[in-house]
Amino acid sequence: MNQEVLKKKIWKLEVAQCILLLMILVYVAIFSYYTIMRHYSFRTYAWDLGTLVQSIASGTSGESFANNVELYFSPTGSYFGLHFSPILFIIVPFFAMVPQVETIWVIQSIILALGSIPVYYIAKHCLNSCVAALFLSASYLLNPLLQGLNWCDFTPQVFFPLFILSATYYLKKKKPWLFLFFIVLTLMTLEQASYFIAVYAFYCAWELRADIKNLASSKRTLLSFLPFIIIALVIIWMIFSSNVKYALNPNPPEEYESLSNYELLEINSLVEIPIKALTNPELVLNAIRFDFPSKILYILLSFAPSGMLACLSPIAILPALLWFILSGLSNWPPYYQLGFQYLAFTLPFIVIATIDGVQKLVRFVNVQVAKKFLFRIPLLLFLIGLIISLFVSPLSVIHAPGDFVYFKDYGTSVPSSLNCEVTQILQMIPNDAFVLTTPTIFPHISTNLNAYVIPPVDSPSPRLFEGHLEYLKNIKYDYILFTYYWDKTESDILYTEIIKDTDSYGLFVNGPGFELYKRGYINSPQNVAIKFSYKELSLGESIVVDDSSSDSYKVIVINDSPQPDRNIWFGPYITLTPGNYTANFRLKIDHINEGIALKIDVYSRSLLSEISSSDIYCNDFSKALTWHTFSIDFSVTKRTSEVEFRGYDAGSDLTLFLDYVEVIPK
Repeated sequence: MNQEVLKKKIWKLEVAQCILLLMILVYVAIFSYYTIMRHYSFRTYAWDLGTLVQSIASGTSGESFANNVELYFSPTGSYFGLHFSPILFIIVPFFAMVPQVETIWVIQSIILALGSIPVYYIAKHCLNSCVAALFLSASYLLNPLLQGLNWCDFTPQVFFPLFILSATYYLKKKKPWLFLFFIVLTLMTLEQASYFIAVYAFYCAWELRADIKNLASSKRTLLSFLPFIIIALVIIWMIFSSNVKYALNPNPPEEYESLSNYELLEINSLVEIPIKALTNPELVLNAIRFDFPSKILYILLSFAPSGMLACLSPIAILPALLWFILSGLSNWPPYYQLGFQYLAFTLPFIVIATIDGVQKLVRFVNVQVAKKFLFRIPLLLFLIGLIISLFVSPLSVIHAPGDFVYFKDYGTSVPSSLNCEVTQILQMIPNDAFVLTTPTIFPHISTNLNAYVIPPVDSPSPRLFEGHLEYLKNIKYDYILFTYYWDKTESDILYTEIIKDTDSYGLFVNGPGFELYKRGYINSPQNVAIKFSYKELSLGESIVVDDSSSDSYKVIVINDSPQPDRNIWFGPYITLTPGNYTANFRLKIDHINEGIALKIDVYSRSLLSEISSSDIYCNDFSKALTWHTFSIDFSVTKRTSEVEFRGYDAGSDLTLFLDYVEVIPK
């Protein structure tokens, strides 16, 4: 090779690496921002984000990765008593530098994006093309499995793709020690990783088949023993992790096995799954038929980014097949939907199979055609990834939050006025105070090791829920807070079981639908006004449109129609404490004519009665397309639930806009 050609190859390699780095940085920036915005919008949960953040915060403080979320499963609170994931130690120094929930979201995006690096080098090794490798790396970053995993609340599974892909690269490069290093790291992510690594050993044996043939000869090397070493490591790790979990949590309740996730198989233990699969085909068919369209969609979306080329390397997708079988037999949707952590168990193996599939396809054609294939196939996969992302990415602009049926809470959002107000109130609580709250609030205070959360009603079972509730009632909290914007049933339980019949807690902060109680507080509460916008209110015969003149840049609109008496909006069904209030409705209309514009009222669905109301006429607006505020003063003499602030009976031939309803306690 002459010097000129060598320089050209080095230059091409350096450019490709810079482009790869740029793609990673763009991906990390975009997903870090939108996942943090999702968190700020109170769309995260105690399980799993709150659990992991509090556990990591505990590890940062030198404790045993303890959390107060799943004490009903593990009395010691140690996360390792439920899931042995020592890989979490890697996060501790970074979290110690910036001990905030946002740190976790950035780390998660970085870890997942870094998987594109081994994808690039595997593809470059197999296809000997930097351009093809770049397209395949970009396709990886667009993969709905990767992005769905990134959208999920943080779990140790996010490390799994990076480590498996890195191990595969060193397997193909035949560097056994680096390969084993990443295999051990993969085992450290979660105890269930052992099962997938055990199946992955078959792929390793296939890749090293030439070396294994030398096993009985003097030419044998460490590579000849690698598949057997993997199996040995798996067995050792399973024994070790089981012993650690047993030492930290010797008597987990029977609900911990989550047998209800496979109730159609009628099993008494998870080890019975393969037995039932082999001995009772009728039960298996019933299990597979459960939610069958969703399961088929899950499989199609898993293979679609590869253009089905992954199927050309069946040995590589064997570990993914293991999960497809387990999820196909389940009746629990998170196992076979995008947006959950279990995507990590299929993603890397399908990516590996895709690269192997492209390599096989190229080998079937002559040299001249192969050169075209090396560019066109990866380019095609990149374009497929772009198209799929338009429809099934968590960031898709086609759908709004709540519109996705088959995925977990997809769609981007920014915090509303209500979200920001709740966040400010949470900052009033000292970082080390003993606090009890509900699942949606908990992630926002999960860095506090003294924070506790009430589980969803009857979760994980009525028995454990009742027992844990009794445990929570015996703790002396500094603060108890709940809202009726989220977790309404759990909020009612906290009030009736802990607050209602005691004088130990006084209402410290009072907002419409928000209550913060403080131990020993006897003064008047701090009243906080709350604005309810299109995010919190429900639509009647109306739509949401952009409007730069509004507070949230979006408004509820009901367009002109000859049909009278149209419902515009209703909700948000909150609980109000006794007192006097003012509800301000910010409205505008497109033109001023005669007659009624709409009716507004305050209504309690629990009382089945109107608390207060007002008729708004067109001539009450001084100018068209200009915001006006209309107020209703009202009072409630007792604690009142299911309160809504409605707009209805919209006038005909009139377009009407609502910015927000602001409720002010006095």
